[in-house]
Amino acid sequence: MGIVSIKEKIIDSIQNNLDIKSVRKILKLISNPIVFFLYGLSFKSVSDKYLNKYSLSYMREVYCGNHPIAYGSLFIPYEILNSLNLKLILPEVMGGFTAGLGVTDKTLSNAANNWYSADLCTFHRSASGAANMSLFPKPDFIICSNLACDAACKSFEDMAKKFEIEDRFYLIDIPYENDEISLKYLAVQLENIYFDISDKLKIKPDINNLKKALINSNKLRSHLLEVNKIREELFDYPQYYNGLSYILPLFGLSGTSKAAELYRIMEKELKAKLRKQIQPGKMKKILWMHLKPYYRNEIFNILEENGCRVVCEEITDVFWEEMDPEKPFISLASKMISNPLRGNGQNRINTILSMAEKYKVDGAILFSHWGCRQSNGLARILKDRLAEIKIPLLILDGDCVDKNNCPSGQIKTRIEGFTEIINSL
Repeated sequence: MGIVSIKEKIIDSIQNNLDIKSVRKILKLISNPIVFFLYGLSFKSVSDKYLNKYSLSYMREVYCGNHPIAYGSLFIPYEILNSLNLKLILPEVMGGFTAGLGVTDKTLSNAANNWYSADLCTFHRSASGAANMSLFPKPDFIICSNLACDAACKSFEDMAKKFEIEDRFYLIDIPYENDEISLKYLAVQLENIYFDISDKLKIKPDINNLKKALINSNKLRSHLLEVNKIREELFDYPQYYNGLSYILPLFGLSGTSKAAELYRIMEKELKAKLRKQIQPGKMKKILWMHLKPYYRNEIFNILEENGCRVVCEEITDVFWEEMDPEKPFISLASKMISNPLRGNGQNRINTILSMAEKYKVDGAILFSHWGCRQSNGLARILKDRLAEIKIPLLILDGDCVDKNNCPSGQIKTRIEGFTEIINSL
């Protein structure tokens, strides 16, 4: 049996047996050393192989272990949760996994049957449907913030009600302003959450664990800065490399040594590619905004075929300063409040303009994900501001989760038209 057929059989099994017991059986099967070895051979990039093997191993612990579970939204301080040895599920990321596994028709149908509006972000609808179908382990805690998605607050609160843990639901309020008062206000919230979770877990808080988490997070940041610096010059990417595939370790596993190690491997891999690069490529450089479709698609292949390559992503920009482990709550608050998606839209505009200049891009694409009001609401302004510095922006309407909202023919036509404009400049 070939590697591809093994992966196809695993996906078919999940699609045909959509329940948590089947997911546990499949994760145990994949953990078999022989199957795990064969699965690892299917990845051409060293960092991608490490990511997938580590993610599968982690998910097995989440689904098959006896660990306390926490659900969390994308931009919360996961260093706190990882320091408390919680096993984490990011429902928004899991929404992307449902797309990759081809089960979103069922999860979205469940969400619709439970009165989730069709104009709500499909990451949240699919994740909520999956939670309703009991495809995720039952959480002990649910933590979210109002950065940067308004849908998260309600969908996560709804999950807390479903699992009857409203007293273990935490909503982190991110201030609009970035000043000393706002920083202290946020830091107090984080400190209260840390001690309240410790109390409910009936464990003595160990600040040293939290300090270690910040040290690991600083290591990740350092390696990512180097990765991004290399990418300013790199054209010869490892096969199937895509910075948009690393959302889980960049956010959910921040504070762990494994996540820091992944970015160390990535730095080493890309540095080796840069050393072998004889001369700059002729490919046009593209900046990617928002996320990507997580089901099988040809978007990046179409770009490559037309002489364009994504060299940087909005989501992988390092926007925060190195943290002080001796001041963990203030440091984590500073990291959150530095996010360019917080506050005035000018914060995001400035970040995009800075990235466009730093990477010397020839064009930009904003993937206009269905239901994402936060990202899409700034699309026209971003287009106009980038036009001022002679960088064309393609606002590509589509859906990261539901392939039915992303017609491949129309996508292909629009990308080809866009690349024709870029290549003529």
